[in-house]
Amino acid sequence: MDSIVRSYLDSFCGKFNIDKNLSESKRFEYFSIFSILSDEINSNLDKNDLESIILPDGTRGIDGISVTINDALIFNADEIDNFKDQRFSVSFHFFQVKISESFSDLEVGSFLDTIIDFFSEKPNYNIQRDEYSAYLEIYKRLLQIISSLKEVNLFCYYISLGQKQESNTTIDCTIKNKRSYLEKYNFFTNIHIQLIDKAILISKHKKAISPLKSEFKFENKISLSGIPSIEEAYIGYVSFSEFKKLIIDNENNKIKSLFNDNLRDFLGFDNPINQNIKQTLENRKFSEFSLLNNGITVIAESNSGRGNTLVLENYQIVNGCQTSNVLYECRNIEGIDNVLIPLKVIITKDENLRDEIIITTNSQSSFTEEQLFAITQFQKELEDYYISQKDIDGIYYERRTNQYQNINKSKIVDIKEQLKSFMAMFFDVPHLVSGNIGKVIKQYKDKFFQKDHSPIPYYISGLLSKKWDELIQSESNYKEFNKFRYHIFMGFRYLVEDLPFDQRYLSKSNIKQYAIKSENQRINSYEKLLQVLRDRQEVKRNLDNSIEIFKKVDYTRQKAAYSGPITEEYKQKIQGYLSQN
Repeated sequence: MDSIVRSYLDSFCGKFNIDKNLSESKRFEYFSIFSILSDEINSNLDKNDLESIILPDGTRGIDGISVTINDALIFNADEIDNFKDQRFSVSFHFFQVKISESFSDLEVGSFLDTIIDFFSEKPNYNIQRDEYSAYLEIYKRLLQIISSLKEVNLFCYYISLGQKQESNTTIDCTIKNKRSYLEKYNFFTNIHIQLIDKAILISKHKKAISPLKSEFKFENKISLSGIPSIEEAYIGYVSFSEFKKLIIDNENNKIKSLFNDNLRDFLGFDNPINQNIKQTLENRKFSEFSLLNNGITVIAESNSGRGNTLVLENYQIVNGCQTSNVLYECRNIEGIDNVLIPLKVIITKDENLRDEIIITTNSQSSFTEEQLFAITQFQKELEDYYISQKDIDGIYYERRTNQYQNINKSKIVDIKEQLKSFMAMFFDVPHLVSGNIGKVIKQYKDKFFQKDHSPIPYYISGLLSKKWDELIQSESNYKEFNKFRYHIFMGFRYLVEDLPFDQRYLSKSNIKQYAIKSENQRINSYEKLLQVLRDRQEVKRNLDNSIEIFKKVDYTRQKAAYSGPITEEYKQKIQGYLSQN
């Protein structure tokens, strides 16, 4: 590994708090899979995601597996139920990462053989790994609902620090032969087998860590001036030949992260509105499209362009996800470059105004509460509370994509981790948040992120999550239980408070009543939790006790992290411990 690659690797590992004690080759797996997969999903990859994707050392032929539905990662077969009422797109991603400076024909063949075996009716390779089995179960569950699959894409990435030969190599023959085996399954809509060399990997990594940036011409526009907190604003029409520079990257692929802050995912062509838009374009009724379409709203942090040329940085499409995706799918229709698209561009750093724009521009759409929870009044209040405590604990709450670009990831709690840790600690559902966050959102949507809630219990759960991350970074004996982290969080709260949680105490008006007896005094439970969390020895002592009690349940059984009975058994063990102490 040369000094340039090692510098990128060290910077990545530092920012994502990757264990320094891991071998260089293992850390390189994190680096490589993050760099490639960031381009393929519609969300931000975090360390916990990567740990679920990367397989244990010694897994035959494969270093990592991921599955996405509609570009969103899933880690458990039960999550498929969240999509059962629609037709959806699935992508399988397989990774083999080598730190060597060459591409081995034999190893590429072995990698693809393992993938062939994965999809086989009667696998020859008996790979006994829980992580591998979880993805195998996802595949089998998908086969049961195959009629719901709109398309299935397979991506196979073999990564090496060598330089890829252009053509006419024995590896090309190997790939061709293995592809023919995969095609015989008649399961995949598209099969992509790619050799990633050092140059491609570094290019993908730079793209993964950089804010979105695009330059395009916006000639048919008028400027809107004099609006408080808005640096620039334009409204007008832009040709598709220019608009596609906002949604398509240099490799001619759709920029999936562009829609992270949109309220709705792409609904596909089963949706009648999208089907009508598509037919309008296919019938080349371009003028009709321009008149009937509601348009697209783009919000960016800055514009360094001048005149009719805009150079947007860290931008998102916050309204117009459906239109943008249909245009992308229809991009090869003859003459489509001349289509005029209604476009609104807003340059602002004001978070409150940004949220208001998102809600207002989506007012004609029907969206669910869970799609709105990221931009509610409570979210802003929670962010402010984190900021008020940063001089004490040094952590931040990131309620939108790339909000804190220059802050180490180890100091950031995102919405997904906030929700998981909070629901595990205070609602006793660690098995649900470990396996099916979509189910949690649907079942408990009226229980979290409510306007009258105090931010304190949320902050406590976020702080515990960061304290846990610090421990698994510094002490290897905690890593075994990382997949059960949310059970341990629940146990931690019980051990500190010694009482069941009452949802009434989430309300601002009731937080002072939430108290425990200690040495004949009443101590506010939230204050007690914060006091313990800010004492490293006390944090460690309570987490150690929580783990020791957890060891008394059968946590080695398959899918234990997702088991409701395991959670109940663990609670009984905790209560037994508390009654004796």
